Amino acid sequence: MSNGQTTLNHICKGLSQISSSDWVAIKFQEQISSANTEPIRFCEAVHKAQKKNVSLSFNNVCCDGARRCFGWLKNNDIKLAKILSQKTGMNQDIAFDLIRSVPVLNKNIISIYLGTNIEGDVYISYVSPESAMKMVRDWQKMTSNNLRVEVSCFMSVCGNVAVRSYLGQCISISFGCPDSREYGGIERGQLVIGLPHNIASRLYNIGGKAKSTDVLKNSTA
Repeated sequence: MSNGQTTLNHICKGLSQISSSDWVAIKFQEQISSANTEPIRFCEAVHKAQKKNVSLSFNNVCCDGARRCFGWLKNNDIKLAKILSQKTGMNQDIAFDLIRSVPVLNKNIISIYLGTNIEGDVYISYVSPESAMKMVRDWQKMTSNNLRVEVSCFMSVCGNVAVRSYLGQCISISFGCPDSREYGGIERGQLVIGLPHNIASRLYNIGGKAKSTDVLKNSTA
């Protein structure tokens, strides 16, 4: 499929039926793919991938926070803490501790592919609080558990949603960070939610698959 196609894969479509929001699949790849050439932030790529597939590598990701989270920028936390301290007025030691708490991908990836027509390692959506509530309720029905999440407003989409969901195989939620809200297409009244593939596929099979079938029946009736 070309990068311009937007045919939804079953999981993205099913999740959209549950949450009434657009979902993007994130695939971590150990081989080189044809990356987009223009500089882009990961959060911005998630937003753009709702309409058109996007491929990322070290060379075109312009955010050092995202580069760090994907394992492409090592031993740079002190510099990142200094930048964060200058931007926020936060004590640099506190900034360092917060940055160190953001997970880093533990596999050697070369590129990241984002789209709605692929099977992802992680699925991400920018959702309303009501949409997040629907997802969490379906997850609670599936697991009989309450959701426990760790929320951070630093490296929010790249590290604290995409990487955290992948490593922890858990639902991750973030309210975004200033950069992701400025550049990443997160609208006022939206938050970020991420699902690893195993949870996304189970939610699709339980809820989204049935709703997708109902929509198809109604459209052909």
